[in-house]
Amino acid sequence: MTNYRLTPLKNTEENRQRIIEKTSGNMQKPPKKKASKAWAPVIITTIALFMAVFLAVPYVQQAFFDEQSFTVEKVVIPNVPYDSLIASTYLDETNEFIYNTENGIYAFDVKKNEKTLLVDAPQVFRDYAVSKDWLVWAQPVNDENKIHVLNRETHKVNVVEADYFYGVYLQGDTFIYTGLQDKQPNYFTLNLKDGTTQILREIDRDGDGSHSRLVIEGNLVVFSEVFKIEGRKDTVVTVHDFETKQNLESYIFPYEFAENILLKGDKIYSSLRKDNEPAVIGFIDRTTGEFQVVETSVGIHDYATDGEHFAIAVQKGDSNTVQLFKLQDGELKPLSKLPSIRERLVLPRFTEQGTLVVNGEGKDKAVYLIRFDKKK
Repeated sequence: MTNYRLTPLKNTEENRQRIIEKTSGNMQKPPKKKASKAWAPVIITTIALFMAVFLAVPYVQQAFFDEQSFTVEKVVIPNVPYDSLIASTYLDETNEFIYNTENGIYAFDVKKNEKTLLVDAPQVFRDYAVSKDWLVWAQPVNDENKIHVLNRETHKVNVVEADYFYGVYLQGDTFIYTGLQDKQPNYFTLNLKDGTTQILREIDRDGDGSHSRLVIEGNLVVFSEVFKIEGRKDTVVTVHDFETKQNLESYIFPYEFAENILLKGDKIYSSLRKDNEPAVIGFIDRTTGEFQVVETSVGIHDYATDGEHFAIAVQKGDSNTVQLFKLQDGELKPLSKLPSIRERLVLPRFTEQGTLVVNGEGKDKAVYLIRFDKKK
């Protein structure tokens, strides 16, 4: 408001005229209208939309990542120790779990929901391998470990007279293990039909052991050994032809600790770490021989892959749990947090047919079977 200063009133015509001029202008101005409230519905609607979007963001993200490209089946095997469940093996061909307790080795038929005793022995056998045709395990005989073979069709058990050391792997009708020859360990094959053995591969005496078991896919088997190369320890992986017993190719993971090595198609994957550094997932492309670290935004505690999907134990609060990812352009993209499973998940592993098996830590200690849709 502007202040107008007038000369003192002397009841003069001049002052009277000035007052009239100043007040007449104000009197002619139209009265001010009250502000319209028409904007209120617009602002309220805008705020409501903003809040809806804000609250929906986590659900939109979850819906985006949770592609319904898989199914989840929950399996509860009653009255089985948890230690036996986490070491269990699932067979797609027969839809059964094989597990070992202090009372023997059992098969649990998922469809019939019933168990069958396969081996009656009062001992827990951590070294065993199984298929729909065979069950092979190591068991002491006169204080010396011997390979035992169960023909699942005939139910006959054979004890193999071999210098068993460690490791049990099945490939069709062939059993692979580490045995001793002249007190030196080597990889051997055992033909389960005729009982004959052969050396598959001699273990390099200059090596410093391995942090991963061998892996088999089709006719290929991958071995790993740690060597000191140019002053540092690296892991050398060798691809071996299972039938011809010949080395095909060798590659280097530039890490001393290469764990959980997996062969999937033209790539060899591994969980890699140096000293106390966080673990990463890396792979060697067999077509180019190049090594690459997979880009990811999550910390890795454990992993499994079928070559396309990755089940990774990632940090969640003070613990970790398994979530699903997909490899795209050398980077792991979130696929699903498995919202339908409300418990911690551990020990992801894929079957040869591509079924993901994970153990839950809920009250019923369930095992989950996750099957991905097959591409047409």
